[in-house]
Amino acid sequence: MRKTLFLVLMLVSSVLLISNMIYIVDAQEEDAGLQVTFTTNPTVVAPGTKGYIEANLKSIGGTSSNIEISATSLSSKVVVRYGAWDDLDIGDLASGASYSVLFQFSVPSTAAPGLYLVRFEIERSGGNDILQNAVVKVEDSTILDLVSVAPTSVNIGEATTLIFNITNNRGSDIYNILFNWEDPNDLILPIGSDNRITISSIAAENYTELPIVVMASSGISPGVYPLIITMEYYDQTGTEQTITSTVGLQISGGTTFDVILQTSTSTSTTFAVVNTGANTASSVVVSIPQQPNYSTSGTSSSSLGNLEAGDYTLASFQITSTSSNMTTTQLPSFDRSAMGNTPPDMNFSGGRNMFTNQSFSAMTGNQLIVQIAYTDLFGVRQTVQKQVDLSSGSASGFTTRTGTQGTSGLFPGGFSDQSQSSGSNNSLMYVAIGVAGIIIIVAVIQLGRKKKLGRFSKLFKGRKE
Repeated sequence: MRKTLFLVLMLVSSVLLISNMIYIVDAQEEDAGLQVTFTTNPTVVAPGTKGYIEANLKSIGGTSSNIEISATSLSSKVVVRYGAWDDLDIGDLASGASYSVLFQFSVPSTAAPGLYLVRFEIERSGGNDILQNAVVKVEDSTILDLVSVAPTSVNIGEATTLIFNITNNRGSDIYNILFNWEDPNDLILPIGSDNRITISSIAAENYTELPIVVMASSGISPGVYPLIITMEYYDQTGTEQTITSTVGLQISGGTTFDVILQTSTSTSTTFAVVNTGANTASSVVVSIPQQPNYSTSGTSSSSLGNLEAGDYTLASFQITSTSSNMTTTQLPSFDRSAMGNTPPDMNFSGGRNMFTNQSFSAMTGNQLIVQIAYTDLFGVRQTVQKQVDLSSGSASGFTTRTGTQGTSGLFPGGFSDQSQSSGSNNSLMYVAIGVAGIIIIVAVIQLGRKKKLGRFSKLFKGRKE
């Protein structure tokens, strides 16, 4: 029994051993597998640059013998071979072993974007030849450019429209571009829209201007802040492309001013200069520059020191208007001995204008230019100009220079007017004529009285005798 059981076990073991030996022999006699993979470096090749394809061969399940590899560009005008590409001898590869071969190429600068194929042929002993393709992606890496951003400065608390100029440099249209901008500090925010905007298309070799309204928070300090710009799109190869750039945006250290007419006399004009901006203005100097209608007597500049945001101070100048031109016409001659008669060719109904031929353009240019120079928070000297309406100052003391003959009078408050002088002369003449007439009448009356008294005295004496 024991002998029989031993024989059975021996028989089963022999069968199992023989089966295992047959499997090993069959595996050794079976063709070894060869795995081939390709990698393009760079992944996306730009026109005018070079690249290479790496072919990686790995033997699987056995030894691969007498391996040779060749490559052929199926688009030889785009993917131009560089170096050895034909019948490269690899030799043998044991099971599990790998080997890499580099195939260098160049892409002309005139190449159009797209997908281009390179065919590889691999020969080996005892196995079938392998035909496999590698893909080369050609795409211009600078398709989209952020050419400019204007303006480059934003005032605190003031909505500002930034214009982003985006250019498509390639020879075909680009569609569905996602434009995204971001301030890492969250102090510059969009107004009325999101910071992600989709551009439907940009034509080939064309550009688009993208307006975005932003505002700098009141809590931000003047300085230069980065805006991170990201543009995403899909190229002709179906690959998602992402372009990232950084734009420096200046938060202005400047400010704004208002100039208000306060008081005016014949000797001084005073303005209130108000800092209406959000920043401090240092070393403020107010000046009255040379201009056609006004001039200054004495100093034309006044130093105001520093002006905080919302603060104001006063500046005074002696300002003269030069906008009036006067001419006079000589009175017609007449016989002064005939004071009681109206001089020939003289019509008193014409009033004062009869004596003068005048051209009085009072304040035709009433806008006085006031210049303000100051140092902003960046230490840069800035200059702004404001216009102040002085029309209300015509009765407040602005002196008017006239190129006239004779003596000029003054308006109430100091304006000179030749017609006022002429009118005064006319009035004085009327008064003189009236006084002279009264004197003559009184003299005649007195003379008549004396004659009557003489006659009465003679008559009285005659009766008495």
